[in-house]
Amino acid sequence: MRLRDGSTRNGMLTALALGLTATGWWCTGRYASRLHRELRTDPLTGLGNRLALREAFQRDGAGNGRCVAVLLLDLDGFKELNDTHGHRFGDQVLREVARRMRESRRPGRLAVRLSGDEFACWLGTLPDTPSHWQRVEELQHALAERLAEPMLIEGTTVWVSASIGAAITAGPADTLEGVLEQADRAMYRDKRGRGRSDRRRRHQQARG
Repeated sequence: MRLRDGSTRNGMLTALALGLTATGWWCTGRYASRLHRELRTDPLTGLGNRLALREAFQRDGAGNGRCVAVLLLDLDGFKELNDTHGHRFGDQVLREVARRMRESRRPGRLAVRLSGDEFACWLGTLPDTPSHWQRVEELQHALAERLAEPMLIEGTTVWVSASIGAAITAGPADTLEGVLEQADRAMYRDKRGRGRSDRRRRHQQARG
């Protein structure tokens, strides 16, 4: 009788130990998954961060007949808006920008906040053809128009336009920094160019 009781007791202890081990593995897996996600997420906006963008670049390296594409954007006049209304107000503007970027994102694309009011939209690999280059330009204009729509923040309507530059790199791109530098040059051409003035003119007419 004692032997049977001892065997039963040992079996129960073994089952308990296995259950605790499985629970420990499950908890560890959940923690590792959450940590992995947090390390790749911008805490203010919930978008991806630079690490997430780097991993997407490494994963989606272009091959023969394909290219990689990214949109880089910077909000126009954000510093003045922040100085006028305060940082909390500015943070809500950034969250609204992030929400609109998520809305405009298609499966397989990654919206990222790089720093401050600088964002990126990773478009991944595309066929290296003129029709797809044009499609990137169309996405650039569509995103600019969406971000330029009025925002209602804490009961105040504000207009925030964005300068956006596109980089399309044919063949294998050596570094993410090189792709972003190309997009950065295009973004500053947009900032100085007519497109931004046209958007602002439309906003002023809408206000009137």
